[in-house]
Amino acid sequence: MASRRAAQLRLYAVALARKRLERLGYPRLMMSLLVGLTGTAGFLASFLLLQAGMVDMTRRYPLAVVIAYAVFLLLLWIWLRSRGGDGLDAGDFSDSSQGSSGASESGLGEGGEFGGAGASGSWDAPTVTVASESPVVDVVDVAGAADEFAIPVALIAIVVLLLFSSLAVIWSAPALFAELLVDGALSATLYRRLRGIETRHWLESAVRRTYGPFVVTALIAAVIGHALALHAPGATTLGTALVGAA
Repeated sequence: MASRRAAQLRLYAVALARKRLERLGYPRLMMSLLVGLTGTAGFLASFLLLQAGMVDMTRRYPLAVVIAYAVFLLLLWIWLRSRGGDGLDAGDFSDSSQGSSGASESGLGEGGEFGGAGASGSWDAPTVTVASESPVVDVVDVAGAADEFAIPVALIAIVVLLLFSSLAVIWSAPALFAELLVDGALSATLYRRLRGIETRHWLESAVRRTYGPFVVTALIAAVIGHALALHAPGATTLGTALVGAA
């Protein structure tokens, strides 16, 4: 019973923090900035790893994503420290002892967390006719066309997947920032008012809400690196692989 009440108090606090953030700030705009800085950190990490001698793109790209994720968590910590406890108002919780259960239920959804009739014997003639032409030339032409379009199609698919991962993090920004405020910026007054609230370390909340998109990004990076290494042996960057393919 106590653990259930603690969980309800937490949901209540997160819901109020999210409401305050969306009213007074621009959480998704802030997250867009953080994601942009994270992407920049990933590109810089890949460049520095290349300068350090890691030419294998299959290993370098995922490692750059891991480093970028560490930078992202650092940026979240900086944001949290800059906010202090001002994201929550102790007065908002004055009636939490009486109304937390109902309020938490209303905020439960605010966390954010998807005809075979043609086999009658007439098939022999088309087979002979096709064979009488130049199947080897046809196969070569098809393979060449497929190879020509493979890189552009793959790059488009990769960009779409990476964009989706970034948008997933940006969209969840209000819920993530609200949890961080509850976990890492509870003032002493607020904590006394919400005695018994379920608390977590801010890093646990951050990782729980964001690790999925970064895992997907790391896997995509590994596939990119491996595919480019196969397509353009000896290439060490995406640019050199595309130039070599051209």
